[in-house]
Amino acid sequence: MKFTFNALIYSFLFICLGSAANAQINVPDSVRISIGAELASTTGTDFGTGTNTPSGGTAASAYNNGVGISLHVDVPIMSQFYVTASAGYITFLTSKDAGSSQQAVTGNNLANFNTIPLKIGLKLLLGNRFYVQAEAGETILANKAALYALYSNAFTWTPQLGLVLPLKKRHTYIDAGIRYESTQTFYNNTNVNSFWALRVAYAFNL
Repeated sequence: MKFTFNALIYSFLFICLGSAANAQINVPDSVRISIGAELASTTGTDFGTGTNTPSGGTAASAYNNGVGISLHVDVPIMSQFYVTASAGYITFLTSKDAGSSQQAVTGNNLANFNTIPLKIGLKLLLGNRFYVQAEAGETILANKAALYALYSNAFTWTPQLGLVLPLKKRHTYIDAGIRYESTQTFYNNTNVNSFWALRVAYAFNL
């Protein structure tokens, strides 16, 4: 079953939690590493190939949900301002409607949509808990041949909101964020692959 993210509700939740937090985090001016798990929910009905899948006469997406892992590096350039770099692996799972996709008509099962996003960007801490971040880069399609794609990489951009929560061990944190990510087509069309993602990570300072 497809799960969805309501952008306004999550944004409001993060802002409220960040504003309500009274405890202060002494974030050292050093490189921060985070390793996290991700859950994703695609938007629209044409994620992937750009071909709508009919389900009972109604267009439905061949891909609804995704899971992944990611590594983020934050390098401070001034107080509360970081240059970021990230790499990950996200696989978007075929939905129950994938069987009637364009590829399935040829007698081949539609493969999962496996991506490797590589991005750089900027992060600004607002206070000691709440942050805003923006990144851009390239997403590599890991199984191009299985998906009959024309291109193996495409431009990607993403804004993100997040919270940094301290753990008992000094200079370790839980980094939780929600983002919207958009990737250009891997096919010769105008399709855009976009999704909402929730990331929860363990972070530490070097």
